Formats: sequence, structure tokens, C-alpha cells
Amino acid sequence: MSDVRQAILDALGAAADANPDIRHHGEAQLQRLKESPDIFFSSCAELFTDARVPTRGRQLVGYLLKNHLAHPSCLQNKTLQVAVMESAVVDPECGIRAVACAIISAAVREAYWPVQPVVSSLTGVFSTRSGELHAVHGAMRALSQIVDDTVQLLDMRQLTGVVVSAVLPYIGAQFGGREGLEVQLKALDTVSVVLEQAGFDCSSFSYSSMRPYVLNVIESCFMNLQNPSSAQLSTKSVKCLVLSLGYHDLISDELFHKITNLMSMATASPDGTDEDLRIEATEFWRGVLCFPRFASLVESTLENIIPILIRSMVYSEMEISMLQASAEDWNVPDKIDDIRPRHYQARVNDTGANDADDDSDDDDGEVEEWNLRRVSALTLDSIAEYYGERIIFTVLTVIEGMMQPNNSWKELEAAILALGAIMDGCFDSMTPYLPEISTRLLQLLGDPSVHFLVWNISLWTMTQIGKHIVSVPEKLKGFITCVLQKMESPSKLVQEGATAALQKTIVLCDEGQLDNEIPFIIDCMARCLRGYQLKNRVLLLETLETFCEAMGEQLRVRPDSVELLMAPLGEIWGSTPNDSPLLFSLFKCISGVCRALGAAVQPELAKNLFERSYCLLVMHVQARTEARRTNQDPPEYEFLVTAADLLSGLFDALGTGLGPLVMQCHPPLVYTVLEALRDEDAEVRQSGFSLLGDLSKVCPVTVQGELERVVKAALENLAVLDENTYGVISNIGWCMCNLLENQMDIDNLSTLDAANGMPQLFAAMARILGTVSHAADMRNMAENLCICLGLMLYADPGVESQSGCQVSLFADAFCSYMRNVKDVPHKEQAVSGFLMAVRQQLPFVVLRLHLFFDLALSLASCRADVKRAMGELLQAARAHAGARWTQQMAEYSEQLRTRLYHVYGIQ
Repeated sequence: MSDVRQAILDALGAAADANPDIRHHGEAQLQRLKESPDIFFSSCAELFTDARVPTRGRQLVGYLLKNHLAHPSCLQNKTLQVAVMESAVVDPECGIRAVACAIISAAVREAYWPVQPVVSSLTGVFSTRSGELHAVHGAMRALSQIVDDTVQLLDMRQLTGVVVSAVLPYIGAQFGGREGLEVQLKALDTVSVVLEQAGFDCSSFSYSSMRPYVLNVIESCFMNLQNPSSAQLSTKSVKCLVLSLGYHDLISDELFHKITNLMSMATASPDGTDEDLRIEATEFWRGVLCFPRFASLVESTLENIIPILIRSMVYSEMEISMLQASAEDWNVPDKIDDIRPRHYQARVNDTGANDADDDSDDDDGEVEEWNLRRVSALTLDSIAEYYGERIIFTVLTVIEGMMQPNNSWKELEAAILALGAIMDGCFDSMTPYLPEISTRLLQLLGDPSVHFLVWNISLWTMTQIGKHIVSVPEKLKGFITCVLQKMESPSKLVQEGATAALQKTIVLCDEGQLDNEIPFIIDCMARCLRGYQLKNRVLLLETLETFCEAMGEQLRVRPDSVELLMAPLGEIWGSTPNDSPLLFSLFKCISGVCRALGAAVQPELAKNLFERSYCLLVMHVQARTEARRTNQDPPEYEFLVTAADLLSGLFDALGTGLGPLVMQCHPPLVYTVLEALRDEDAEVRQSGFSLLGDLSKVCPVTVQGELERVVKAALENLAVLDENTYGVISNIGWCMCNLLENQMDIDNLSTLDAANGMPQLFAAMARILGTVSHAADMRNMAENLCICLGLMLYADPGVESQSGCQVSLFADAFCSYMRNVKDVPHKEQAVSGFLMAVRQQLPFVVLRLHLFFDLALSLASCRADVKRAMGELLQAARAHAGARWTQQMAEYSEQLRTRLYHVYGIQ
């Protein structure tokens, strides 16, 4: 062995030593050896494939190569790729094959090696070395990892079919020993990934590649299940059968009944059966609902399946132990890791858009344990959603039996979970039963002898029937009383369930419904803020934010109640360090409190909040700027975003009252914001434009002083519209609206006008609005751009000609979006500007009369001058093209024609 190769082995061995002195010596030796990278990495490739080298040494070399694949001397080293692909991956040593598979997977995933020759080499092993189990094992393992990591890349390169045809013979092949079984399992894994990808997109290459083979897959899975050699083989075969349903047109009724019978047996397997198998079988009953023919065929079977699903929701001893919860654990401290991951997004400002259709979920992306209990509940939920009242009798019969007094608390808890699970799909049909159900649940919540997990699920199910609860005043009062009691439970799990229930109930209630409960809610929250551990305190802060948003007007007239809240919040504020994950929820909560209180926020408190949040903003903006300069990873942006959100809350609350604090900022607030607008992360830029819009309202002169840089940053951020940047662009529109409304023509300050960038901004926004398709999520952005463009036309009608963009470019979008915007001053000015512009283009208006009719009806409650301008435009269009007018009016609905006549006197 050469001196270099031996030196590499010695250095790697030392670098892996437990003794820190030896480890540091080995790391230093490796650094010296890497000074000749070509020799070093070529020697590593030789060592990795040399059977004379001890396995441990070869593995260390392999891991080193994997971690340095991006190094130029690795990227350009063809010998290395050949060594891994042709030797290491088929090595007789299983440990070497495992490392080789990791190298291959990483190299393909990160695009260091082209995927086509890698796939060709691996699939070739199945034909050239099919008699060598270790070689087939290595190639199958590597191929499985590649498919799992990069199935979409394989589709793009049209390699999926090559992979499927190569692995298909192995999904039913019976090899002996552990490695033989693993070949079969990895082949099934590969097929399941392709089937899953095919299910996502029927136009994908995965779908067309698998289609010729799917019946063979089903047949092989049935063979595997006749005499399975392991529980894993059964589970993976069942999973492939479920995923094969995507090819519903190839599956005959006879074959489907055969699959259904198998799934019925697997779902009904006794409790001792492998849980993973039962989970995959349970998924079948959700999967069939995607295909009406299958859903119709299984409906008669559900009478037997639903009771099994409900009984599968009963807690097992293992599930209870995994909860790590007890009836009295309130004083057990949480770990930082106990806070569920949260993604705090930059604020998207709403210039007046209608947000009634907000479909945001309230689970914040929480990842929960995927177990039989959970999948059974979700399956019952899906079945209820699909079949509705047709399953109610079966469900209620099972639940009634499980809720009998002599049954265990576990059965009672599962029955209540099942009740909650069917409510989304069966709420209307369950209405006659809801009075009795809610009374029973309230009794359980008030019974001190009930198990704490029954309390917890009862709280959740009560929120599932929340629409009924809030419609019955005495039930609402009783439920709020129970919730507040359970928020002070000694069980952290019950505290969490009660706090979440309060938050959901607040959202469900109409204005005024909870006014009488405000003192009790605040009193309870104040105590809980002091007593909760970390995880529940985060949830409580979020609930308090929701409470303040809903009760803002009432809180402003109850200063004593607010003071009761501010005391514990102040304690948390003072004791929470700037690097704590609790800071995210704390800042967002206090931001909501400030918005609710408005001008009632005490000056000293406002100063304290402003200075800390601005200090944190400056620190993180500067840290991210420095990281960009030194090519380092920037710090997480959530701290910056939440600091900016708290500042925005203060701006909303105090308006110009913050002016003196803004003027005292060092560095100036506008400088910090401008730096944020250059950040590589869209969330940071989004926050920057949000703050810039706040500044434009409160201290417009500070923005006008840097107008050239502001316009430049806006134009740079308007250059690209995609799923990452639409929030940024939305806030640009909102920011420019504020600047146009509040800018001051004093002291020779620049104003946003024809000489200072308005035509360029107009053109950029017009192109985004009029020439690019918008996803549903981009609605708020489009509405903000409409209002901004209209305000620009209102401020300077000449901006259309100066920009080179005619209003006709975006007029269709303007009419479509603006008819859904709330009636606010922004809308009236924007529409006035738009109407002045299109008045000069009557031929265009005549071609789109229905759009203008719709816009006209949305202005029914606007100022008289706006309606007059709209009426004059319509009269002019009728005079310009009477025949076209008559035709379009005849095609408009009679009801809307009547409304047009009543509002504008036209017909």
C-alpha cells in the first residue's frame, strides 16, 4: 500500500477517535493531505474499492467521499464514479454497498452525477449479474434510494419506465435470507413511489410508465400475501395494492371485489397483528373514495368496516405511553423541542380586499404520529364527507354501545372521537341529535371523576359541533365555563385542549356573543399566562391574539381588564431573551393586543415595545447582510419577521403618535428597511415593504427623503412574479398606495410622480396585472395592484401615456378583481382614476360591457360622484355602439339588469 493511502487511513482512524487530542490530530492530518486534492481523492477511490483494506477503513473513506462530492477534484474524477458504480455498489461486503448507495443517491440528488448513466449502470446489473445476490442487492438498494429522492427527475428524463421494467420481476421473486428479502422489499418500495407519483399526476411519465405493468403488480402483491415471508412484505404489498387504485379503468369489478375482500380481512385483523399492515389496509377505505365506481361498490361493505374503524380508535397502552401526558403534570417543565414547529410568515397587507374566503388551516403544519388510531379517525372523517347521512345509523349504533356506563373510559373516549370525526361531513344530518350530544358532553366536562383524556377529546368534539353550541346561548355560556375551568386543569394536555377550544369558539362567535364573558376570559388567561409551561404558553399567546382581534372594540372600553392582561404579558416580555422561540408568539400576540387597544396603548409601554422590536430588527437585518457579504448561512428570518410585525402592530395602534420614536431611531428606520428590501429571502423583503408602507402613512417625509432608492427597490422586486414573490409584490402595491395618499409636497422633498419613477412603477404593475396568469393565492396581490394603479391614474392621469402602457392592458383584470373589493376610500379613488382613463377608450369598453356592468353594480354604495362617473361611462358606451349595447344587455341576467336600472337608470 502506498504511503499516501496508508496516511489517509491513519488520519481517518484518528479523526474518528473518541479522544479529542487524537481526533484533532487526525483532522489536521487530513487537511494537510487534502492540499493535493487530485492525489487525495483518487487514492480514496482506490481505498474504497480495495478488498484488502479493512471494512471499517473503507467505510470511513466512503463517507469522506460522500461529504466531498461537490469538491472539484471529486466532480471531475471519472475514476471515482466508475469505482463506486461498478465495484463498490456490488461489493460482497454489505457495509460497503450501503455506503456506495448513499454516495450514488447523494450524487444524483444534488446533480453531481448525471442520472441517465447511473440508472443504466444499475439496471444493467440485474441482467449481467442476476445470479449474484449481493450485486442485485446493492443495485436494487441504490435504485430504490434514487427513485425515492428524485422520481420527478426520472420523469423529466423519461427514465421511469426503464426503472419499473427492471425492478418488476423482483417484487414477487422469493429469495432466501435477509438480503434476498430486502431485494424484494426495495423493489416494492420503488414501485410504490412510482405509483404514488402516478396518482398525483395522471399526465406524468410515471403514470404512463406504470400503466402497462399495473395488473402484474397487483397479481404479484396477491402472490406475496398468500404466503408472506415477513410482516414487512405483507405491509408493502398491501400499500402497492392501495396505490394501484389510481388505474381504476384497468381494474374490473371482479378484481376490485377481490381486493376489497382482502382489505376487509386486513382491516379486521386482530389487535396482535402488525399495526403497519392495518394502517395500510385502512388507507384503502379512504383511497376508494377518489373513484365514484369504487365508492359505490364498497358502500355495502362499510356497515361492517365502520365499527372496526371506530374500535381501532381506542387507545392502546403504547399510544397512551407515547402521549407522555398525565392527569397532573402542570409543573413539569417543557423542553424547547416541545414547541411544535411554526412557520411565521411576513405580513401581507390588505388594501381593502375581501378576505371572507380565507381557507387557511389552523394546524400550522403540525406533524402528528401516524398511527392506527389517527388513520382510522381520518378515514371515518372521509367516509362521512362522502356518504353523509347514509352512514349515520351505523356510526351512532356503534357509538351508543361504546358509551354505556359499564364500558371503560377508553371506549368512551374513542366514541367521542368518532362523533367529532363525522361532523364535518354529517353536521346538517346530525342536527336533530346535537342537543342531546352537547348536553352529554357538557356533563362529562363537568364531572370531576371523568378521565382527563375523555375531557380532552370532549373539548375537541364540542368545537366540531361549535356552530350548534354558539347558536344556543345557554349552551355557549356553559361551554365557556367548562373551557375556562379546564384551562386551569393540572393536566397539560387538557390545558392545551381547552385553550385550543377557546380559540376556535372565539372565531365561531358573532360580534357581541362573548361580551359578558370577557372579564372571566381575561381573568383566566392572566392566571394561565403565569402558570403554563412553554408549549401551552405559546398556544395561549396565539389564542390571546385571536381574542384581541375579535374583541378589540370591547377591550378599548375596558381598561381595567386590559391592565389585568398586561401585567403577566409584561413579566413574560421582560423574562424572554431575544433568542427564545417563545419570542415569535410573544411578539405576534403583543402586536395583536396593540392593534386591539389602538390609541389606548400607554406611551411608556409603546416606547418599550418599539425600542426592543426595532433593536431586534436592526440586529437581524445587519446579521443577514453580513452573512451575505461573507457568503455564510444567514440567521433564521422568523425573528426579523415577528419584530417587523410587532412594529406594524404599533403603527396600526398609534399611527402618527409613533412619529417621535421613528425620528429617534438609530440607524434611521428607513435605512434598515431599505437594507431588508435587498435580502435574498422573499419573506424578509415582504416584511420590509410592509414596514415601508407603515412609514409612508406615519412619517412619509422619511420615505420621500430616500424615494430614489425606494423606487429602485420596488422595481427590482416587481421583476419576477412566482409563488415566492407574490406576497412581496402585494405589499409593494399597498406601500405605494400609502405613499401616494400621504406624501407631502414640502421642503423640496421628492414626491412619487412622473419625474420620480411613477411611470416605471405603473408599467411594471400593469404588466403583472394584465399579462400574467394569477393563481388563486395571488388574489390579494392582484387587488392591491388594481388599487395602486387606479390611485396612480387618479393622482396623475398622464401616467398612462408616460408609461407606455395603456389601461386596456389590465382593464379586464381591474374590473374582475375590483368588483370584489370592499367599499373603502381607496376603492373609490382608484375606480375614479380608472374610469377617467377608460372614458377615452370607448371601443374597448363596448367590447367588455359585462365586465363593466359587474363593476358598476359593485359601486352601488359608493359616493355619488363615483357612481355618476360610472353612469356617464355606461351612457357614453351605449351612445357609441347601440346595437352592441342592446345585444349585451339582453344576454345579462334579468335580475342584474333590474339592479343596473335602479342604481344607474339605464336599461
